Amino acid sequence: RDYILAAIMSANVNQVALYLLLALLLLAALGISFYALLVAYVRWKYAHLPSPKTTSFFIGHAYELQQLKRRGNGENPRDELYIEWAFEVGNVYVIFIYWRSVVVVLNTADVETVSLSSFHKSTATNFFAHLFGARLLGNGLFTIRSYEVWKPRRKLYESAFNVSHLKGLIPNFSKSVDLFLSKLVPLADGKTKVPLKRYMCDSAVDVISEVMFSSDFNTEWRDKASTPRPGSEQGLNYLMGEAFRGIEMSRIYPFFKFLHPFEAQHFREVARTLRTIASNCIQARIKALKKNESVPLDILSHILRAATSHEMPDIESMVDDFITFYLGGVETTANTLLFTVIQVHQHPDVLERLLSEVEEVLGKKDAITAEDLDKLKYTEQVIEETMRMPGIRGGVTRDCPVGGVTLSGHHIPGGTMIYACTGAMCQMSQYFKDPYTFNPSRFDPTNKRPSPNVYFPFGIGHRSCIAKHFAMVILN
Repeated sequence: RDYILAAIMSANVNQVALYLLLALLLLAALGISFYALLVAYVRWKYAHLPSPKTTSFFIGHAYELQQLKRRGNGENPRDELYIEWAFEVGNVYVIFIYWRSVVVVLNTADVETVSLSSFHKSTATNFFAHLFGARLLGNGLFTIRSYEVWKPRRKLYESAFNVSHLKGLIPNFSKSVDLFLSKLVPLADGKTKVPLKRYMCDSAVDVISEVMFSSDFNTEWRDKASTPRPGSEQGLNYLMGEAFRGIEMSRIYPFFKFLHPFEAQHFREVARTLRTIASNCIQARIKALKKNESVPLDILSHILRAATSHEMPDIESMVDDFITFYLGGVETTANTLLFTVIQVHQHPDVLERLLSEVEEVLGKKDAITAEDLDKLKYTEQVIEETMRMPGIRGGVTRDCPVGGVTLSGHHIPGGTMIYACTGAMCQMSQYFKDPYTFNPSRFDPTNKRPSPNVYFPFGIGHRSCIAKHFAMVILN
């Protein structure tokens, strides 16, 4: 140490700068070499699997995925790219995202295998569990990987999301829908440009808040902003959008938090604010129930009453799940509504039949009942066909069990991330005739229903979406 200090003291500034530069270059060379070896090892490990060509060794197929916006006006260019790759190398292939590997599966037999309980939830859900270090979905239903931990939690919530219980909440749904229409009707003058996506997202937040918490969080978030804060004018919907943006940044750009530390801190604050809103509501409801006070008839009350002290998750775990319900429901519901409006607008014959059914079932009623919803058969067919079309659904990810598995004759090593892409499969002519044609009659009960291993907008197997009936009630 003394020798080094003496050398530094005796050296001139230029020499010190040169030594530091050489040291930094050496560290950079070592880092690049290590990364290159890691990438080479991953490529070697999966060399026996078919893989589409890529132009980049260091980032792999991430380059092609990042170029999608330049590919034209496709409604879902990522699904189109998966289909192109399937034509190139087959329906089971591996792609490389930086140093990670993902096996893409696009055939029914292998999708059925992937749906088995031995395939755990993928580590890809880690992007949702924490947002740049701040807890977001934590250990919620979507992110829990262990089946043994997930199963009792799922069982606790199932009764709140079954069809019979949801039908009893139709007045809650109707309240939010009436609010949505009250905002849109004055704008329907044929002249005013309406940012429909924003209204759809606001409506989805309103419905989920009302049915789950009996609260208007959009309004509360704005009204309780005693001092101006980012997004207070947009309400809770702003926080949801920022959370999704943060998840996307962390997923696509591994070094984002180091290159953009202030923006990463912003996303952490978004996650903490969302959790605070949910935590305050849950704790207030628990206190009210303990005092035997009157509480709203909503999903939160149902869950708290159904849970015994042994089954009751801790507050943080309940916050994980309720944030999961929001993030899982708002964007998907709004997008499906928006795409349905677009498809109906582009197909006058569908619109005419849809209006005819609504007029026949509802007439001049002021309120919709559960029995009315059951009669809207064609309406549901239109929604399901919309979810099959490009731009709505992606797929599900699972991790291959220890010991590996064979898919289409290829051995997949244990621990490999597997992606079953329903979005791409629904656009493949081998599964659907004229896949790019909007045809609600595909889902007519008199016709053979599409295979659940091809069309699975709410997931597959035991880890399918718990709120699928909830979503369909909202959409109808």
